[in-house]
Amino acid sequence: MDGRVDVTKDTRIDLGARALVSTDNPGSPNIEAGLAKLPIYTTYGGSAGLGQRFNRFDVLVKGDVERTIYQNSTLTDGTTASNADRQYNQYGGTLRGSYEWLPGVKPFVEVGADTRVHDLNADLFGYQRDSKGVTGLVGSTFELTRQLTGEIGVGYVRRNYEDPRLEQLKGLIGEASLVWTKDALTTVKLNGKSSVGESTVPGVSGVLYRDIGVQLDHSFQRWLIGSLKLGFGFDDYVGMERQDKRYSAGVGLTYKLNRSAQIKGEFRQNWLRSNITGNDYNASVFLLGLRFQE
Repeated sequence: MDGRVDVTKDTRIDLGARALVSTDNPGSPNIEAGLAKLPIYTTYGGSAGLGQRFNRFDVLVKGDVERTIYQNSTLTDGTTASNADRQYNQYGGTLRGSYEWLPGVKPFVEVGADTRVHDLNADLFGYQRDSKGVTGLVGSTFELTRQLTGEIGVGYVRRNYEDPRLEQLKGLIGEASLVWTKDALTTVKLNGKSSVGESTVPGVSGVLYRDIGVQLDHSFQRWLIGSLKLGFGFDDYVGMERQDKRYSAGVGLTYKLNRSAQIKGEFRQNWLRSNITGNDYNASVFLLGLRFQE
C-alpha cells in the first residue's frame, strides 16, 4: 500500500506499508530435515520519505523499517523446533536524486544503506548474522510515449557480516518496471528485481536473488481480463557452490464485480533446477483472491 501527500506544489511526503506471508522453497538448504510442513514466515514493514523539487531537480530522502518473524518448525516425530535465530529487524535509509532531462525522461542516482539486527546474537550453529549493506543504483524513469512508460536501473550491492567467518556478499543488481500499452485492450508488463536474503547454512553469508518476469493482460470484456505470466529467477548462495534457477508460467482471470471489487484466480506452475543433486522440484500453485480499489 502506497500513498503520497502533496504538502506544497514542490514538496511531498511519500508513505508506504507492506506485508508478505510465505515459506522457503521446498528444496532450500535453509530448512532442516524431518519437517512435517514448511514453517511460515511473515515480513511486514513501512517507509516514509520527504521529497523536494527544485525546478527540474528532485531529491527524495526515505527511511524504512521492516521485521521478519518465523513460525516454529513442526517435525515428523511430533516435536517442534524454534526458528527464533532467523528472526530479525531491518532499518534502512535511501537518498535519491533525479533530473528531468527531457519531458518524460528523468535519469536518477540512488544510494541506500541498511542494518539487519537478529533477535539472537548467534544462530543455531554459532554464526553472528547481523549485517550492514550498501546499494547503489543508476537508471532512469521515462514516458517515451503514452504507450511505453516505466523505470530501469543497474547497480551494485555489498553486504558485510558481523561474523568474520562469513565472506562479504557483493554483486551486480538490476531493477526494472516497464509497461507497454499496446491498445485499449492489451497491456504488457516487465518487472525485474534484485534482493539479498538470509541463510542458515554454516559458512554461507546469504543469498543473492535476481528475478525477472513478464505479464500479458488482455480484456476479453470490460468485466473479464485474462493474464499470461512467465518468470525466471536466479539464486546465488554466497559461501557455497550452490546456484538455483527458478522458472514459472501462469495463467489467470480477473472478474470485475463492479468499479471497486474484483475476483482474481490464477494457476501457476513452478520449476526449480539446482546444480546440487537432489534439490530439483516442480510445484503447482492455485491462487484465489479478492481486490478492492478506490
